Amino acid sequence: MEKHYFIGIKIPFPVAQILAEQRDSWHLSSHKRLPVAEDLHITLLFLGGDPHGEIQEVAEALEKVGHNPFTVKITGTGYFGKKDRPRVVYASTEENESLNNLQQKVKDILKKFQLSPDNKPFVPHITLANKWMGQELWEGIPELKTGRFEVGEFSLFRIEPTQTPRYIAVQNYKLKDGV
Repeated sequence: MEKHYFIGIKIPFPVAQILAEQRDSWHLSSHKRLPVAEDLHITLLFLGGDPHGEIQEVAEALEKVGHNPFTVKITGTGYFGKKDRPRVVYASTEENESLNNLQQKVKDILKKFQLSPDNKPFVPHITLANKWMGQELWEGIPELKTGRFEVGEFSLFRIEPTQTPRYIAVQNYKLKDGV
């Protein structure tokens, strides 16, 4: 099976643990996948497979992304799909120009590769549950306490579907002041 990759921001464990505990308090039986705290992240760009063997070059190119550290604020919950049977339930983030700029820089630096990254509009979020399989319709999306965290790095991740955690950092990239 071909390996798949994405570029993302790992949620600091103390924040991720709080998010996972809040999600677990909802006692969900409606979704197939409830990511463990160690897997919580914001995807900057989903790359998918590496059919041309470029992932090492991609890892090196990402070293050239310069960006200042910044803060992300969690504002509550959101969803993709229908409200009464959401495909994905997530922790939403406040509109953040720094986060949007980092995502654009990552996207721009990868244009020279033959990868086929996801071209959907960037909607920053932290997936808490996905793969709807519930029988009962939801009456509403549960509330989530707000919070914030510092972003000091992003990573290139490899997806390991049969492992826990599923997302393995191949390489981390520090954000530096003054860039």
